[in-house]
Amino acid sequence: MDRRQKDTHYKGHLAGCSALAFVLYLNTLNAGFVYDDRRAILGNADVTGVSPFSLSQLLQHDYWGTELTDSGSHGSWRPLCVLSFRLNFLLGGGYHLINVLLHCLATLLVVLVARTLLPTRSGILATGLVFASHPIHTEAVAGLVGRADLAACVCYLLTYLAYRRHMQKRDARSLVLTLLLAMMGLLCKETAITALLLCGMCDVLMARKYEDKHRLRSLSILSISLASFLYCRLNVLPRPGTAFASADNPTAHEPCWWSRTLTFFHLPVVNFQLLLWPQRLSFDWGMDAVVRIRSLWDARNLLTIGFYATLMTIIWKSLKLEASTRMDYMAMADISLPLLKRLGGHSCLGWQGHSCSCHYQLDLYRYSSNQRLAKEATKPNDSPSSVTLPSLAPLVALSFLVLPFLPATNMLFYVGFVVAERLLYLPSVGYCLIFGYGFGQLWQRKHFDCGKILLLCCLSIIVGAFSLRTIQRNSDWRNEEELYRSAIHINPPKALGNLGSILSSQGRYDEAKLVLEAAIRHRSTMADAHFNLGIVHQQQQNFTAALPCYRRAIQLRPQLAAAYLNLAASLQALGQHQEAISVLQMGIRLPGHAVRDRLGHEKARRSASLQLSLLYTKENQSQLAIKILNEGLTKFKDMPKEERASFHLKLGEIYVELGQWQQAQVEQRLAMEAQPRHGATYTTFGQTLAKNSSRYGEAELWFKRAIQLSPLEPSVHHHYADFLEQQERHRESLTQRLNAVALAPNNYVLHAAVADAMRLLKRLPEAELWYRKAVNLQPRAAHAHANLGAILQMRGQQQQAVDCYRMALKLQPGHAISRANLAKMNVNIDTNT
Repeated sequence: MDRRQKDTHYKGHLAGCSALAFVLYLNTLNAGFVYDDRRAILGNADVTGVSPFSLSQLLQHDYWGTELTDSGSHGSWRPLCVLSFRLNFLLGGGYHLINVLLHCLATLLVVLVARTLLPTRSGILATGLVFASHPIHTEAVAGLVGRADLAACVCYLLTYLAYRRHMQKRDARSLVLTLLLAMMGLLCKETAITALLLCGMCDVLMARKYEDKHRLRSLSILSISLASFLYCRLNVLPRPGTAFASADNPTAHEPCWWSRTLTFFHLPVVNFQLLLWPQRLSFDWGMDAVVRIRSLWDARNLLTIGFYATLMTIIWKSLKLEASTRMDYMAMADISLPLLKRLGGHSCLGWQGHSCSCHYQLDLYRYSSNQRLAKEATKPNDSPSSVTLPSLAPLVALSFLVLPFLPATNMLFYVGFVVAERLLYLPSVGYCLIFGYGFGQLWQRKHFDCGKILLLCCLSIIVGAFSLRTIQRNSDWRNEEELYRSAIHINPPKALGNLGSILSSQGRYDEAKLVLEAAIRHRSTMADAHFNLGIVHQQQQNFTAALPCYRRAIQLRPQLAAAYLNLAASLQALGQHQEAISVLQMGIRLPGHAVRDRLGHEKARRSASLQLSLLYTKENQSQLAIKILNEGLTKFKDMPKEERASFHLKLGEIYVELGQWQQAQVEQRLAMEAQPRHGATYTTFGQTLAKNSSRYGEAELWFKRAIQLSPLEPSVHHHYADFLEQQERHRESLTQRLNAVALAPNNYVLHAAVADAMRLLKRLPEAELWYRKAVNLQPRAAHAHANLGAILQMRGQQQQAVDCYRMALKLQPGHAISRANLAKMNVNIDTNT
């Protein structure tokens, strides 16, 4: 086969493997934001641009948008990935497409790397197919947060390829490119720093093959660069000093040293099992998903011993084979070269019916090593004459498997997980290379077509099974509900707790309650589960049941500011205002030490300040409300503009109630400055002016400007309609009511307002229709049935009106309007019917 045909084959391998990678992940392109994606992208100001974008600020924040110096920072510094998310945001989307394209690029590079290591085309093709289809990659590709692993893998492979070129030519350009790519990998994810170790190891291994006076210089530059990168990451930038929760990495918090050591040594075995048999996959492996080893007699210790023994055996045999091969080839070259020259040959390959690969050493004998390397730079890699010999391929493949995984083993330092599937994306390159090497060796030994056909069938079965599992696993990452349901059998407390939160946010409160109670039965110390169960009770108006849930959540996690906020809301609903005030005061004072979600924590504190000011206002303590709001404006200087506007608007409302019109207008103008394009702010200012009858004209101008700025905001039309009704401009008011309800077709208040407007215009049949729509929206609201009863009474439908009043009394026995109207109709009041 000539060189052109071989190049065509390799191009076909590249195209086929990359195409397979793209096709398998097509069903992720319409997936949503799941699990950590929301916090890393939607809740990250560095991505969404809620705060002004700054490159220097990006370098000072972690992957989640928290300052690296913050006690709650995760410590993960990946500015290039955050920058890519920022570009996606500016372009309006395409997050999942970029991830899929990065996976395709990584697959292509894996094939190129395999070409430098493996002696057969069959092994190279097997490597690329397995990497493209392996299900362990789903979390990295389908989960947007996994972009860090994808980008780091791409940089890692490019670093190796660039240094391989440097090993051939020893030119400065390829060495600079190697260091640049390694630095880019570090900016994508910290584990990519091990690429320089891999390059140095490969160069040292090749020292036994070639004498190269420039090797020491290259290794020195690699060592200095690696030390510099590590120094900058660990000393110039803050270290990841977060104390990870026990639920994230329970083994690290295990008090028994013996149990902790045995479990940590076993965790690489668990990860390798996922590579071998990727059937049981989970978005989270924390808590008790991996049971800790507490005894020497645990059967898993045998797996651990077998795993490391196999690893050492492969390394030992590879080194031994490499040494013996080198020695035999050189000896044979010294003996047979003169004979071969006389016979007119240049190699013993295929000579006298025997097959060997010592012709490589004969060439080495005839030419200097520098000439040989220059020649190999132009040769296609389809034989053992590549720069890396077949005997070294297992060692390099093992390096790809082991080196990137070292930081995640918990043996160098503790990390916030025990197993994480996306972290296996880069180490899986080594696994696929080992698989390809083994497949290629078997392919070479099969001299009959039936044996090769059997090997192809086996490869097809493996790739087909992997592909089906990948497509199935991709569907789990389509939305959060499917993702959490898929992990219930592996990590039930975490999966059920997260699932309950999702069901609650969807309004499926009965299902959410059952799921959260099940999660608490599995693990009673989950603060989030208690908090979310409290939200479910609160949404169902069961405030008494919500109180112990929030209190238990605060007991388990005293820094959970949102729990204080919701606990105060439940206390306020039960009329316990003083206790609610005390709880809100505690929530506002929370320092937030070591809080992961600092943005959410600070937002909850600001909401607590606003809620406390409302409580003080209801308690006729307006001066205390003003003090709390002013303190909030001073304390929370970095709050988003819309929240700052809310503080000023609330101050304006209080000043209006106090009759301090001048100060009210000052606060409302400050709110408009904070949000110059927000129509609701102008509406509030118009409402303030409307309280003075001499300024009606000026107020209406502000209402109209609000509609001009926010024509799709229902509340703007609704409040303008209220203003028009005050001036008895009922037809104009009805127009605004209809505009508002068209923008919010499921809003009960707006439907009831349209019905009231119809009634004022004496359009009673239409008013009845709108009141019935309101009842359908809130069938459990007593006043909805009472309003419908009133319009039916006006239309002379007495019996239907009585039925509506009785329903209102059934829902709310003390409903005054229903009682009064039934009394006017001389109907006996019976709340039991």
